[in-house]
Amino acid sequence: MTDEFKVDVENFWVQTADRVRAYMFCACGSLADTDDLVQECYLRALRGWSQFNGSGSRQAWLFGIARRTCADWFRHKSKNDTVARLDNADEISCRLKSTNTEQVEVVWETIKQLDAEQKEVIHLRFAAGLSYIEIAEALKIPIGTVRSRLHRGLRVIREKMEA
Repeated sequence: MTDEFKVDVENFWVQTADRVRAYMFCACGSLADTDDLVQECYLRALRGWSQFNGSGSRQAWLFGIARRTCADWFRHKSKNDTVARLDNADEISCRLKSTNTEQVEVVWETIKQLDAEQKEVIHLRFAAGLSYIEIAEALKIPIGTVRSRLHRGLRVIREKMEA
């Protein structure tokens, strides 16, 4: 392992670790499992570091790995647990910034009720801080699909907040 490689990996870790952790927490809803998922995600990324072909951003590539890591975790968990679904987000406080805890609760309750596709795009956008392009790359879907899922999800949240 060269010193240059170590510096690249370390810089990448510093730039992305907080957002990967926030996304993993939003996805699994468990602090106890989040750290294990983050570690597994970065191990997979490190193993595949040389396979990144440079098309798109390395960050979007990483969140694709994070997404597959979560999916594998849910598949494994569902074999051992009857309640393993992507909407398991009971204690989430990710990056939602509000002083009104009642509003925060309404937002998170509404997010839990969204369909899995909308929820995932919202997590990647607001917990992980990815751009629309990076979300599209990570999910391997067109950017228009990202926009429409995000728009529909945010519309539901906005309507709930206004009610």
